[in-house]
Amino acid sequence: MKTILTLLTAIFLALPQHAQAQLVLNTSFVAPITSPERDGILDLVYAELFKKLDMQVVIQASSAERGLLNANSGIDDGDVSRVLGINKTYQNLVRVPEPVMYYQMVAFTRNANFTVNGAESLKPYDVGILTGWKILERTIVGTHSLVKMETGRQLFAMLDKERIDVAVIEKLEGMHFVKTMGLKHIRILQPAYVEGDWFLYLNKKHVALVPRINAELSKMKQDGRYQRIVDSVMQRYSQ
Repeated sequence: MKTILTLLTAIFLALPQHAQAQLVLNTSFVAPITSPERDGILDLVYAELFKKLDMQVVIQASSAERGLLNANSGIDDGDVSRVLGINKTYQNLVRVPEPVMYYQMVAFTRNANFTVNGAESLKPYDVGILTGWKILERTIVGTHSLVKMETGRQLFAMLDKERIDVAVIEKLEGMHFVKTMGLKHIRILQPAYVEGDWFLYLNKKHVALVPRINAELSKMKQDGRYQRIVDSVMQRYSQ
């Protein structure tokens, strides 16, 4: 018995005495928002935020639709950023009130030339969007045609080959695809189709964390850490 107790004690002492809690968040974004290298805006914001809360965060790639479903069902812990009100449909999600990013959904085109004025202005055109981007799926209706692609590369390949007239996507992501795919003659139509705040959503099992996360995110903005991260990332991606 003494030998067994000695062995159990040794095992206990060898274990970490303070294991950090871990959250798994889904992302469908690419650089400069999130990236496989973990150096996108939200990668770095969340790394800093959760470090201050003595927690670890894992940001994993997922399709936009699957990411929401898994966060809502509790398979994963949350989604890095979604629009206001997404929890009306995915009712197991709770929103951290402080916005994590400001987004602009814009229209990219090769040949179309019009002033963007909501969904009505898109109706004469063949339009492409990404599957699972709910604010676009819900509002872009009645167009000449509408295709939904799984990836941004597929979407911009369609635009480059003139199989669609317009691709509507978040501005930073769209600029990333234009640059990394070496596309020419692609431009952004003005003004933005829709713009607003993105929020962190967690599965309701983590509702107790919301006040702490919200307070730390607000603090990061107040003391300048948030903006320094954004500026450093955007400077890198603008080169």
